[in-house]
Amino acid sequence: MRLFQDEIYQKGNTYIRIIRLDRYEVEFKQTEGDPKGEAEEQVLAKKEFCRLIRGMTRIFPVEKEGKPPQPKA
Repeated sequence: MRLFQDEIYQKGNTYIRIIRLDRYEVEFKQTEGDPKGEAEEQVLAKKEFCRLIRGMTRIFPVEKEGKPPQPKA
């Protein structure tokens, strides 16, 4: 699984936003209700983080005009 900084994952009312990626660690915030809401930062090993987000849906950012962003080549 490929992870990127500032990705947001959702399952029900729970959101997880990636803050920082290292080779072996992921720093993230887990919030209820608001994906950009304030929460305490947590750190997990990358393998444990991937287990945590298993079954969650990735939320793609939407541009202001309502079109999804173009993939980078």
